Amino acid sequence: GGQGPSSLFLLSEQNIIRRYTRFIIEWPPFEYAVLSTIIANCVVLALEEHLPHSDKTNLAQKLEAVEVYFLGIFCVEASLKILALGFVLHRGSYLRNVWNIMDFFVVIIGFLALLPQDNITDLRTLRAIRVLRPLKLVSGIPSLQVVLKSIIKAMAPLLQIGLLVLFAIVIFAIIGLEFYSGALHRTCYS
Repeated sequence: GGQGPSSLFLLSEQNIIRRYTRFIIEWPPFEYAVLSTIIANCVVLALEEHLPHSDKTNLAQKLEAVEVYFLGIFCVEASLKILALGFVLHRGSYLRNVWNIMDFFVVIIGFLALLPQDNITDLRTLRAIRVLRPLKLVSGIPSLQVVLKSIIKAMAPLLQIGLLVLFAIVIFAIIGLEFYSGALHRTCYS
């Protein structure tokens, strides 16, 4: 066969850097390490404490410090995949895969959350998007991809059924209000 498209306009298919990065991203221990990192990050997200007025316990400060390391590992993973697959311009490149788009989005949001913010609510919004990180597991496990696609396909019919149930609840709520309207007023004395 002929030469494939270049990665980032620099690295051909035969380039040694690109071949090694492709080997690394397809190497099972690397995939297991990334999946283990995602699971560990999920545990850290579950242990986070959200206290008012930006109060932070000792545990919360340590967990926040660990967050940078997780982001670094996810950034290295994305960089290796971009080097091996190319970024976006040809078939099979990094951003041509829906799961990689989600991974890339999570990494970019992670970096934006690290930037100094004047408005605390903006930072909270960016940090709230971190709950998407467990979805990175889906990109690494093909059977989870099948399950998630099936759930998404089932959402449209379930939405119609949900609207029908909501409509029935509203009708019976209105009937109940009309039927018991004021009947129980001033009946409970303590």
